Amino acid sequence: MDYRVDIENEYKKAKSTFLRQSLLFSLILTLVLIGDVLLVTLSGENYVANLIIAAVITTLFSWYAIFFFTNIYGEINSRYRFYKGYDSGLKPVEEVEFLSQRGEILYVNGLYVYELSVRYFEGITHQDKIIYCFDKTNFEAGDKLTIETYQRIIIKAEKHS
Repeated sequence: MDYRVDIENEYKKAKSTFLRQSLLFSLILTLVLIGDVLLVTLSGENYVANLIIAAVITTLFSWYAIFFFTNIYGEINSRYRFYKGYDSGLKPVEEVEFLSQRGEILYVNGLYVYELSVRYFEGITHQDKIIYCFDKTNFEAGDKLTIETYQRIIIKAEKHS
């Protein structure tokens, strides 16, 4: 049984989402700025009411920007950087013994993953470590695996008999 992440496809999706969200934010920013400038400059005698409207619009946009950069953009940017850096990053291939998998989804470094517990075979000593996986696996406790990881996330796994 093999487990593989299609890095190229995931990178294209992450890049597309990143560019689309960045473009959407830039478009909204441009519209708000143009609207504010037009409201204030073309107001005539009723400039106080238009100034208040412009202030309300700018305040609402500011709250949207805070939400966007703390939630949406951070997650999208983390996922995009993960896949972008894959080609140049370290990807160790190691022999491990699968111990267990937690059922709930975790949020680690901008990625939604499952937590796996494995035992690394490094020389004579055994060492338990936690690594992460994008999907649920069908591995059973005691399975011997050859895994390729990137930033502690399994990219490829092959089960040995």
